[in-house]
Amino acid sequence: MLKLLIKRGTLVDPSQDLEGVYDLLVEGNRVKKIDREIFEPEAEIIDAEGLVVAPGFVDLHVHFRDPGQTYKEDIETGSRCAVAGGYTTVVCMPNTDPPIDSPWVVEYVILKARHVNLCNVLPAGAVTKGRKGKELTDMYSLKDAGCVAFTDDGSPVMDSEIMRRALEISSQIGVPVFDHCEDDRIATGSLSSGEVATLLGYSSRPPEAEDVLNARDCILAYHTGGHVHIQHLTTALGVEIVRYFKEKGAKVTCEVNPHHLVLSEREVLRYGSLARVNPPLRSGEDLKALRSALADGTIDCVATDHAPHAEFEKDLLGVSMPGMIGLQTALPIMLSLVEEGVITLRKMVELMSTNPARIIGLDRGTLKEGAVADIVVFDPKKEWVLDEETNLSKSKNTPLWGGRLRGKVIYTIKDGRVVHKDN
Repeated sequence: MLKLLIKRGTLVDPSQDLEGVYDLLVEGNRVKKIDREIFEPEAEIIDAEGLVVAPGFVDLHVHFRDPGQTYKEDIETGSRCAVAGGYTTVVCMPNTDPPIDSPWVVEYVILKARHVNLCNVLPAGAVTKGRKGKELTDMYSLKDAGCVAFTDDGSPVMDSEIMRRALEISSQIGVPVFDHCEDDRIATGSLSSGEVATLLGYSSRPPEAEDVLNARDCILAYHTGGHVHIQHLTTALGVEIVRYFKEKGAKVTCEVNPHHLVLSEREVLRYGSLARVNPPLRSGEDLKALRSALADGTIDCVATDHAPHAEFEKDLLGVSMPGMIGLQTALPIMLSLVEEGVITLRKMVELMSTNPARIIGLDRGTLKEGAVADIVVFDPKKEWVLDEETNLSKSKNTPLWGGRLRGKVIYTIKDGRVVHKDN
């Protein structure tokens, strides 16, 4: 049986309240032992001195564009990006062509990911058929096929009765409903309302478009007992809404994207369409509120919303496709917040691994003895540049392109097997 011994790394595992220099022994696909000093002559050695060892990251929000738009990304290239970013599990969104609204599409995603064999690619099923917002999918059969969440991501569930029924089913089958909270009758433009949109003369996607659906979903979760997960939270009021309903006992969790923690609406003036995302980059005050909520636990996890697009789709700001790639840049962004003292290293691991695994009921996000050996080993100080050589995505739509980043994944280990090694 294959044995792997990771020596002298700074092991960070919030699930065990563990942080310090340890050896970690992997036997087969499981964590065999953690101790201050382990001697195992038959094991392959990874010298992790000066490196951080943590449970493999879990991303609840990626777009692999497969099936249907594989010129932007596919399950293989997306998986390569994921493991290069330290992710051993990702949840792919259903806004594909065809959408993930039937068991056969779920099976396609699962089988292709199994063939690629780099990371866990878990499908989220659509809430409504065709993601058209009119009729619920068969959530029971989609769960049985392998869906770990339900969402019409890319579009909100506008019909409150459909959302209520989806949450009732959620409470029965134990699978969360994720929602892209932007009222599309209010969010009609490209940028957040404010000085930048006014300066450029663009119609807007104001904060209230997000807040009204956020509040509605939390109210419905409170009354139905279903689990709602608010995707890509961006507003200061949204933070307060989530905090209030958590205190009321509603099953509400939420995520924030790394770019919403470090980029404000002003970045549009510098990067143009590369800084266009939905929901949009917000004000400095919103950004501060998100950072505070990250530190105090109101925000449960960080999810990349990795959204690759071809270059021709990002040409003009007003008509460009929203979104940016993010799997390889999430770790440097989050480490910058650790460096600034916004969060601790342990909190970062909790947000990127332990908590997202918990939200979907996945037995990952831990390095306890006997746990599946999904592990990331990274150098928090190594500097690098995202460019044609290092980028593993088919797309390169990010304002971080060509900039110097600090923090690099050295090894990603999935099921006890090294699936990524930094050269």
